[in-house]
Amino acid sequence: MNFIELKDLKLTPHVIQKYPPPKHAAVVIDNGSYESRVGWSTSDKPLFCFRNFIAKSRKERERILPTQIGNDIVNIEGIRHQLRTQFDKNVVTHFQAQEQIFDYIFGHLGVNTDSCVPHPVVLSECFANPNHSRQLMSELLFECYDVPSICYAFDSICSLRRNKVSKDVLIVSFGYHTVHVIPVLNHKVIHTKVRRLNVGGFNMINYIHRLMQLKYPVHLQALTLGKMEDLLKNHCQVSEDYMEDLKKWANADFYDQNIRKVQLPFAIQQPALTAEQKLEKRRELSKKLVEITTRKRHEKLKEDEEQYEIMTNIWNLLEVGDMRSFQQALKDNNLENKNELEKLMISVKTRADRSRIKLSQPPQPIEEKVTAPAAPIPPPGISIDDWVEEVKKKRSDIHEKKQFRYKRRQDLAKRRTAAAQERMRIISHLAKKEKGTDDFGMRDEDWDVYKVISRENDSDSEVENEKLIEFEDVLRHYDPNYEDPTIASGIGTAEYHQLHIGLETMRTPELLFQPSMMGSSEAGIGELIEFVLKMFTAEEQLRLANGVFITGGCGQFPGLKERLSTELLKMRPFQTPHKIYVARDPSLDAWYGLRDLGRRSNLKDFSFTKNDYYEKGAEYFKDHDMGNLYFKTPVVVEQDIRFEN
Repeated sequence: MNFIELKDLKLTPHVIQKYPPPKHAAVVIDNGSYESRVGWSTSDKPLFCFRNFIAKSRKERERILPTQIGNDIVNIEGIRHQLRTQFDKNVVTHFQAQEQIFDYIFGHLGVNTDSCVPHPVVLSECFANPNHSRQLMSELLFECYDVPSICYAFDSICSLRRNKVSKDVLIVSFGYHTVHVIPVLNHKVIHTKVRRLNVGGFNMINYIHRLMQLKYPVHLQALTLGKMEDLLKNHCQVSEDYMEDLKKWANADFYDQNIRKVQLPFAIQQPALTAEQKLEKRRELSKKLVEITTRKRHEKLKEDEEQYEIMTNIWNLLEVGDMRSFQQALKDNNLENKNELEKLMISVKTRADRSRIKLSQPPQPIEEKVTAPAAPIPPPGISIDDWVEEVKKKRSDIHEKKQFRYKRRQDLAKRRTAAAQERMRIISHLAKKEKGTDDFGMRDEDWDVYKVISRENDSDSEVENEKLIEFEDVLRHYDPNYEDPTIASGIGTAEYHQLHIGLETMRTPELLFQPSMMGSSEAGIGELIEFVLKMFTAEEQLRLANGVFITGGCGQFPGLKERLSTELLKMRPFQTPHKIYVARDPSLDAWYGLRDLGRRSNLKDFSFTKNDYYEKGAEYFKDHDMGNLYFKTPVVVEQDIRFEN
């Protein structure tokens, strides 16, 4: 059994560029829907990574709290309702937020954005990015930041080129919102046969969050999305055979050996203080108050002495006859004449003398008598041991009666129990009309039937509760083996604030293979790969199956490679080989691929300049083997249709 301390989600702090930006270097931005990775084309690794969202306060107009971006957001969970992102799924749609993200990026790279950004930009985009989104992105970079050129490329191909797997590859790109299956033959992407699954890390985080909320409804406040994201990253794994693993978890021994206990924060319940401890606490508090009061009196005395010295100097000017300086000093200190100065001097001197007297007196100690609660006295003619045993028996009898009544109330709530049937028999007997008229209630003895119906009084009496308090007081004083029920119950202990994570560690990533678990009608990854492969010939299928490449942040789950191997074994013909590759760093290889693209001497062949932007339109870009294909948006010609009589 693994015991884990669950910590709040903490983002890796960014590294601020302290040196001038390198000349002629390209700005490399992997603009992911979960995280942005930023650096120069001359960098060995990303200079900083940050979560791709902003927190805009509602009081922004009053400038009480500025907009926070990325890693500058200290308390993510506290302002999660204010978080905004520029993405809708994996497509950039909110360009006001994207502009703030770019300001954040260029500012931390040391680029002065007031004039322009004199560096080429290499930027990632999603597969089949809509022309409208790319058009607005180009407009933002060219018009607002005046960049010299832009090169677009999509992340999965950049990651593939970084790892140099093969010329024939079937890319399975796991993203935050989507999963793409991209076939590549002879280093060329077959764009028409790419398919997408709308399941990703975002769905898995929300799924495990819902599972834990249903499992632990008493800890709803502690089950934050940040903690669920930490659970997904560090403790979840893909099951190679989901149904077989479900059977394993049904075994109690397997459960005890593999369950993971996650500790939530909790407040330790302090034991009740004794009379001596309460008195000592009051003495410490009184001592602190005396120290604070003494310090304030010293400060006030010092101020009065300084003020009295100033007024004495002013009075000396009057005595030496320097009336001009005397009048100016009165004016500077907001005094009108000599009489007001004299009154103020007497008042300040009196206040200072009073403070000196109080400071010279020692503080009065607190003298209080410790009044311990009186112990109950045993009745005469009985020993303490016999009395304790008698009290135990009476206390046990009361608990048995309370338990019996509790069970009876539960039985009465059920229709087919003996207690409920007896109750209904009595009520039915009363309902019979043996006479012509129903005169029930006219006689006092008629009402005694309710005593029969509610015999063995269903509710706990106050007398019994008072007796229990009395008995527990006796046992607390005279029985050394007595355990206080409030302490023995364990309320507030660590065990009551633990999450037992077991089946959820494999159930959550199973969404990638069975989206129906969250109510989605889409196929899983296995069916999606099989669908894509069937669009090729048998020879091409064999080439693609021998080069399955896993990349993307969600591709880091343990067991994912083995599960995909099992899925391929099921769908491929008998004894047909297949091979699966995993990116060296599924999260960062896309940025490294973009960086390698930015280092090329022929980067201008992949980029389009501001002149191209003005000449060929805002939606234009240069398509290449690492990016999307360029298709011009068709122009819709409006026809003037006139109806004639």
